[in-house]
Amino acid sequence: MSEAVVSAESSSAPSNLLEFLRVQKSGYLQALEKGDTQNDRWTISLGNEAGDLDSLASAVAYAWYATHHLGQSTVPLLQTPRADISLRAENLYALDFSGKYALVDHNTLTGRFAAYERVRVVAIIDHHEDEKHHLDASPRIIEVPTGSCSSLVARLIKKEWPEGMSRAVARLLLSAILIDTGGLKAGGKAETADREVAPFLLERAELTSEGVGTLVDNQGMKGVKELTKTLEAKKDSVDHLGARDLLRRDYKEYRFVPSWNAEGTLVVGLASVPRGIKAITGGDEKGGKVLGAACVAWLQEKGLDMLGVLTSWKDKGKHRREMVWVVRDDKEAKQRLWKGLEGSKELKLQRKEGKKYVDGMESGVGKGLKVRVYEQGNAHATRKVTAPLIRVIVEGRE
Repeated sequence: MSEAVVSAESSSAPSNLLEFLRVQKSGYLQALEKGDTQNDRWTISLGNEAGDLDSLASAVAYAWYATHHLGQSTVPLLQTPRADISLRAENLYALDFSGKYALVDHNTLTGRFAAYERVRVVAIIDHHEDEKHHLDASPRIIEVPTGSCSSLVARLIKKEWPEGMSRAVARLLLSAILIDTGGLKAGGKAETADREVAPFLLERAELTSEGVGTLVDNQGMKGVKELTKTLEAKKDSVDHLGARDLLRRDYKEYRFVPSWNAEGTLVVGLASVPRGIKAITGGDEKGGKVLGAACVAWLQEKGLDMLGVLTSWKDKGKHRREMVWVVRDDKEAKQRLWKGLEGSKELKLQRKEGKKYVDGMESGVGKGLKVRVYEQGNAHATRKVTAPLIRVIVEGRE
């Protein structure tokens, strides 16, 4: 399995994070081999399907906390897309082995996880819009806005079990917070929860012994700035990826019930890509055709009705965003989407037409599908803004 797996009682859990993951994964797999069907013993700490650093850190840290402090056998699972995951039956069996889930960085079960009838969600920690599911989960912590889910997990550990915050766990959580908030910069994505927990993590991470309190005042420190710079460089290192891998690298999927068809389901995928369309396509028609074909292939592979590609990059120090939408040629869905997007005061979209790479995308998409490309005027509006907007457009409710 590609996932870190944990199963331990608090009295025997090792203090080293790497050893903790190795030993407990081994114990969990041994239980699988023995056919242990007592799945109520196990809780899966489940990150969202985008599989980013925030999900990884939150899933691992919550599993560490639940196993050590609560004495609950917990499996951290990162939904990192792997082309061959469905080909390995042991992976799917391991996912089906647990009857309990703790959701981090999302607040509702989706995809194959939602299909398991006996599943119970026992905990939620998230910073996305509350979808009002699993209301009996405890803890059920959903705070919007918060820059990083890792901040909420860290705050829980700080409150309930501060002595259990190891250096490795603190560094993992702090790294996620820094990458999500741009180094906790003033005027950025950092919110109260992010700033309040940062000094605690910084002290436990042992990055520096001076000026811990300055993080709260947005002044920053050398160690934090250097770590943020390194993390951002790694995050933006995608030049080796082709169009398909860019689409699957940071991808989330949503299922909505259309207001015009209460018996139907509309499946929407949103892929966040840290490059502009011109850079991806080379700015020419041929490159646009390749990207368009890749979007169609991904839409078909995932069984989507709509695919949104949300690009984000910096141009001469200025943050910019675009959107590409590939939609099945359903009249009602298509018209509602275009109207809702183009009328959004929050996104401030302006349609792109006449560019060679846009013409290429239209050619690459082919018959039965429609594509539109937009410049996004509000560069601060991320997927956390777009996903709820699409829900309103499709379901017709706030």
